[in-house]
Amino acid sequence: LHPPPGSFGFFIASRSPGFSANPGGSQGDLCLAGDIGRYVGPGQIQNSGASRSIALALDLNQIPQPTGFVSVAAWDTWNFQCWYRDAVGGVATSNFTDGLSVDFQ
Repeated sequence: LHPPPGSFGFFIASRSPGFSANPGGSQGDLCLAGDIGRYVGPGQIQNSGASRSIALALDLNQIPQPTGFVSVAAWDTWNFQCWYRDAVGGVATSNFTDGLSVDFQ
């Protein structure tokens, strides 16, 4: 699942996978749970452009969490997802990409 052309979005991260259908009226499903950090620093909120793509190089010593940044440790599993603006029938809403789980060794 990709954002539509010209859509703004940012990545979110959590150590816990989860499932929440249509959170806050969104059209998609949130696949994270627990403490969820947002990549909303300078340059981290991006536009998908014509390619319908948003990418971000991660600093594994600066994973955002609600209480500050944390570092990835060996054997951690982190879950990521992109949250982006969308429209359904001309009505503004938000949506989510598929979730991704990454095991660090």
